[in-house]
Amino acid sequence: MVFRKGGRIPTDLSFSYNNCQLEIVNNFIYLGMVFTTGGSLQTATDTLTKQAQKALFTFRKYLHRFVNISPNHVLELFDKLIKPILLYGSEMWGVVKRPSIERVHTLFMKSCLGVKVSTQNDFVYCELGRLDMYSYAIIYVIKYCCLVGRFIVVLLVGTLITY
Repeated sequence: MVFRKGGRIPTDLSFSYNNCQLEIVNNFIYLGMVFTTGGSLQTATDTLTKQAQKALFTFRKYLHRFVNISPNHVLELFDKLIKPILLYGSEMWGVVKRPSIERVHTLFMKSCLGVKVSTQNDFVYCELGRLDMYSYAIIYVIKYCCLVGRFIVVLLVGTLITY
């Protein structure tokens, strides 16, 4: 895979490893994240959205068996089963709002409340006392930066002590 901002790849461009010709592809899946040649993570988040919708369909199928379950418990299950799919890799893409991911979350919340799809999103968030997925993604980015920062400090202190 050749990362580039645009333009065509020259036809004579080739790479080899151990005398084996490597194929040049337009996208590559690594650890569940889809990387494209342009470096955009839009395709990755679209893939995560589709995977979350599949999981949500199965979740709803089993959820209908439990008639007396409260919305709080349903949302707790959503947070444990669907939210990790939606926010997978958000440490990389979390600083950009992704409407497709938020759409899955808001439609699920509206179905939990039994309101129309055209209901204001702000009312739904306030009624359930929840944050949007972008806020959770930002929290994950901050936690990741703190973790990496702490790791760098440990490395620097360890290096200084050995000298």
